[in-house]
Amino acid sequence: MSLSKNLTPRLRAMQRAFGIFCGVVPVVFTFLVLYSVAMRYLFNNPPIWGEDVPKLLFVWLSFIGGALAYMLGYNIRMMTLVERFPKPLATGIELVMRTITVAMLGTIVWYSLPILELSSSKTVLSTGLSEIWTYLPLMIGAVLMIGNELVRMAMAATGHIPVEDDDASLHSAM
Repeated sequence: MSLSKNLTPRLRAMQRAFGIFCGVVPVVFTFLVLYSVAMRYLFNNPPIWGEDVPKLLFVWLSFIGGALAYMLGYNIRMMTLVERFPKPLATGIELVMRTITVAMLGTIVWYSLPILELSSSKTVLSTGLSEIWTYLPLMIGAVLMIGNELVRMAMAATGHIPVEDDDASLHSAM
């Protein structure tokens, strides 16, 4: 049974929403950069936010897009050795690897909290936005990846997903 058949409608809707976000942001980014360049070189009147807003969009796209790619299984994994083990052992190794990944992502979230707290009191002069908007996508991306790992761990532990089909089955989920 593949993971894409087991995903709840809410998870699929979330994947679609993040997919739409990751499709719209590059269009907006491109428009803003073109507008900024045109205003700078054609009218000699660049917008004050011309660098900061596209940079902010790029940061959001990087982390949210990375989390979406991870959710869809477009990450590099070397499973050749693990797939040669008997299924119970392969599942155990898979759960250990995913637990380590959750611990690493949890560490990122934990150490992001003070950065978010410090940046929340500062503002970007060109936009008036809080600096927290620059650092927030890292935490959101890590939390999304943790949720993804927990879902995959639960499914692997209950035998609903073969270890070798884990990532390949997600490509058809959208």
